[in-house]
Amino acid sequence: MKRLMTFLAVALFPIALVSQGAAFPHAKHAKLFPTCLGCHAGVADGNAARMFPAVTQCGACHDGKRQKLVTYAAPAPHGAGLLKFSHPKHADQAGDQATCATCHGEAGDKSPWMSVGRPAQSRCAGCHTQDAPEHFADANSCSYCHVTLAQATGLSDGRVNALPKPASHAQKDFAQAHGLAAKKSTASCATCHARESCARCHVDANRSAVIKKLAADPRVARLAASRPSVYPVPLDHRAANFDRLHGPAARANTARCAMCHARPSCATCHTADGAANVLSRLPDADEAAGRGVQLKRAIEPPHSESPVTLTGAGSWMPKPHATDSVRQVRVHPSGFVRAHGGAASAEALSCQGCHKESFCKDCHVGERVGPRRYHVANFVTRHASSAYGRDAECSTCHNTGAFCRSCHQQAGLASQGNGRSLGYHNAQPQWLQEHGRAARQELNTCASCHQQRYCMQCHSDLGWRINPHGPNFDASRYAKANRQQCLRCHFKDPLGGK
Repeated sequence: MKRLMTFLAVALFPIALVSQGAAFPHAKHAKLFPTCLGCHAGVADGNAARMFPAVTQCGACHDGKRQKLVTYAAPAPHGAGLLKFSHPKHADQAGDQATCATCHGEAGDKSPWMSVGRPAQSRCAGCHTQDAPEHFADANSCSYCHVTLAQATGLSDGRVNALPKPASHAQKDFAQAHGLAAKKSTASCATCHARESCARCHVDANRSAVIKKLAADPRVARLAASRPSVYPVPLDHRAANFDRLHGPAARANTARCAMCHARPSCATCHTADGAANVLSRLPDADEAAGRGVQLKRAIEPPHSESPVTLTGAGSWMPKPHATDSVRQVRVHPSGFVRAHGGAASAEALSCQGCHKESFCKDCHVGERVGPRRYHVANFVTRHASSAYGRDAECSTCHNTGAFCRSCHQQAGLASQGNGRSLGYHNAQPQWLQEHGRAARQELNTCASCHQQRYCMQCHSDLGWRINPHGPNFDASRYAKANRQQCLRCHFKDPLGGK
């Protein structure tokens, strides 16, 4: 009892209290009440009915004769706030170290009597220094003193919006690192955040076990609806070639991708079945908590060797902490359309991640001109050197025996009549004797104008029997590969086979 009286005996101490707009004028009643217990007996034992004095108690003085009549009513409950505080618990645990003046007094006031104000947060650290060096220290456990935001139903939208932000939340890479802190102590996050706080940016909020631990709150939902989503760019995403190398990372940790990407976003580029397994693990449009990062594929225009110009640096470099936006993604480097053959041959499965077979056939089917034209404008006027130098394999797309010849004949560059016109060969008089070397180097160019029967007039048993084979020709090796090929020019097997 002595400890409790010490806790309540304000009169024994030079109290420095400052009124902060309290309804009851404590300062005007100085020296009338020897202890706080006289009016606030319920503070000591937590009895809410006795927390404030009864109206009849005021009438003992304010009877209209000794003092004027007043109308007094106990303050209405403020409703559930964030603070989790128990007067009886503190009185019992702190003992003589905690009095009413300890929390409700303010140093510097010269008045020895009551001028009551609200306690400041800094007073808590006076006793809890070993646990909380300051109010927003990273090591603090918020749930020690606070209930969750969802439980603090007495806070208005404005007060929820005005909750202070710890200094750690303003650090440059906090958005990328906050996940680990949330997993360690979701209870601390719940002091200021509700499920809608995370769902504003986290596409996978409906799947995340950590986010599901947070209760839903209509106040936070209303505030989140007016704010844009924020998608900070992870460090590995900032590499210039990340868009071309992200596949293994996506397969290894698809859940990480699902934080920012929904399935429709990735399906913008991955239109085929190669990435179907990964995409199936991403939230679809109905399950996703938000739209997430929206990607737009940048493609090379049909009549140019250079791809479209992208905004920003590198292949795709969205600005850190960019808000809701559409981001262009260019998977292939500049000029890739003319050099993709090797990559396609070596990594066919990678191509299938984005392209269906019909996409390739738009270009790789004879001479058909599709929306992705391979050659630049006016290429036909200067294609001879490229064809002869094998810059590209013409026969991949063109039937050289028909497509090329039809054009060359119209231009007067193909053989006419008896097939021995020298127009195409620059009218070289000795070309017939020298053409063998050119034929051995690039027979496809010959086939642009000449059919096989033209060559057989000289190089067969029916013709002049001129040997078309060059020096060191190994007939047996070719025969092992395809013996029937020999019989195109020879009546019988020249090697004596049957």
